[in-house]
Amino acid sequence: MRYEEERLLSHELRLLVDVLSELRLPVRGWFVPGSSPHRVRELLGSDVPEEVVDWFGWCGGIEFHPGQTQEDADVVPGYSLIGLQDAVETYKAIEGLYEGDPVLGASWVPILQGRGADFYAVVWGESEGCRVACVVQSEPVEIEFPSLEGMISFFNECYRRTVFFVDESGWVHEDFDRYEQLYDEFFS
Repeated sequence: MRYEEERLLSHELRLLVDVLSELRLPVRGWFVPGSSPHRVRELLGSDVPEEVVDWFGWCGGIEFHPGQTQEDADVVPGYSLIGLQDAVETYKAIEGLYEGDPVLGASWVPILQGRGADFYAVVWGESEGCRVACVVQSEPVEIEFPSLEGMISFFNECYRRTVFFVDESGWVHEDFDRYEQLYDEFFS
């Protein structure tokens, strides 16, 4: 990854943390420190892209507390961060289900965990940079975002334009129609 792309990802991640704090979402105080570059490469291989190293260096997942709900841990509607160790364990547990998947290929790892079996995975290969796939149980896997930076930038814009919003219970939700409109605007 080029230095400029690395800076953009770091910038967008800082903005996301700022937004979570401004909205007083419970998850803002539960970030686990990230992993060292050495640890990321040890678990994911020496060919793992710097963007993935930066992602898992930024955050090691979410702390769990008694009485905490899934919604309390969400950084975006329906999805929470997954740490490196949990991501690797999840990959090992389910990789056989996606063997030969043309979108995921051979190099991928979960980065956001949804309810049930749904997740977002960062995907990389020899000829392409990192992309982010949406994996929804019983549906074909699709590339949702062209990069990790693009995903976080889009999520930040969703918060900025209140496509993602906090309800009276303090949980984050999504206006699905506006999400689709903004997605088309952002990535067309």
